[in-house]
Amino acid sequence: MKVLGVFALLVALYLLIGVGFHVAWKSALIACREVRIAHGEWVEPEVFGGGLGFLFDVTFWPVYAWANIYHDGTPLATPCMHGGAQ
Repeated sequence: MKVLGVFALLVALYLLIGVGFHVAWKSALIACREVRIAHGEWVEPEVFGGGLGFLFDVTFWPVYAWANIYHDGTPLATPCMHGGAQ
């Protein structure tokens, strides 16, 4: 029973970090999108938004964070970090 409680706590912590990652990354992406639109750049439409995007972000946040750190040096990478609108 103690192991189950520890497991439930770890799952809750994982999901809580995932929700925080989703909120932070989403707000960074929105800010980047607004800057790009203000500079007259074409901005791709959001493909996985709403509930599906939330589910992906909360579930796979370690993969997204690792890939962003690997490619851009930050867990909350946006297209604005690639030399476009800054």
